[in-house]
Amino acid sequence: MADKLFLVSATLAFFFLLTNASIYRTVVEFDEDDTINPIGPNQKCQKEFQQTQHLRPCQQWIHMQAIQPHVPSVLDGEFHMEDDMENPEVPQRPPLLQQCCNLLHQEDKICVCPALKHASKEVKSQVQQGQQQGDPQLISRIYETATHLPSICNVQQISVCPFKQDMPSFPSYY
Repeated sequence: MADKLFLVSATLAFFFLLTNASIYRTVVEFDEDDTINPIGPNQKCQKEFQQTQHLRPCQQWIHMQAIQPHVPSVLDGEFHMEDDMENPEVPQRPPLLQQCCNLLHQEDKICVCPALKHASKEVKSQVQQGQQQGDPQLISRIYETATHLPSICNVQQISVCPFKQDMPSFPSYY
């Protein structure tokens, strides 16, 4: 009788351990699946870049600031970084800049600077196809405008995009 009782107890203990281990393994698998993003941040940003109109207002704003230096510039302090709702006496952002800012606010934070780099490259290639080929001041203004757009637009957790200035073709994001 004692042998049968021991055998039943051992069998129950074995099944208990087996089910407990299976449940634990399943939980671990689900936790791992939740933390691993099958689409990495670079791939996610690349997917957004492929949209034909992605950040078009930002590209237009950067282009306008670069080719028309006599236009009041956000970099000259003409437009303030405070939220217009907080200070109603601050001049409203131009509609194109406001559209750009709205798009940057909708962007994933990890994609803001890469998206601005991409937009700046588009502007640079447009400009180089035009009459102002290779003008270093023009390229510098493109870079400067794109670098400070997160700050101008009050994008949370990003003040400037750290593009490298020493690259011969265009500053790269790191």
